[in-house]
Amino acid sequence: MPDASRVDAGRRRAAAAKRAVTLTAAGGFVVALMLARQTNPGVAAGSRTQLVPPAGISSEVNQGLSLGGGSIGPSSSGGSGVQPAPQVQSATS
Repeated sequence: MPDASRVDAGRRRAAAAKRAVTLTAAGGFVVALMLARQTNPGVAAGSRTQLVPPAGISSEVNQGLSLGGGSIGPSSSGGSGVQPAPQVQSATS
């Protein structure tokens, strides 16, 4: 049975390759986690400065915005404005 030894050798090589791939992936994952932890502390480092808009910007923005006093309800355009409620049928078994 010389073929059996070749099959066993192939299985050993495949198992070794699977272990190598698994260990490499695990090591890469650990390295990626360590790099992410170092590069992203979760809090901005450095001085905090307050953003101030340029002079006159608020008056320009307010002049461009004229939102009318809206209302919530059916639209006032077209027909009587009243639509009948749809009929809903449900069946139970």
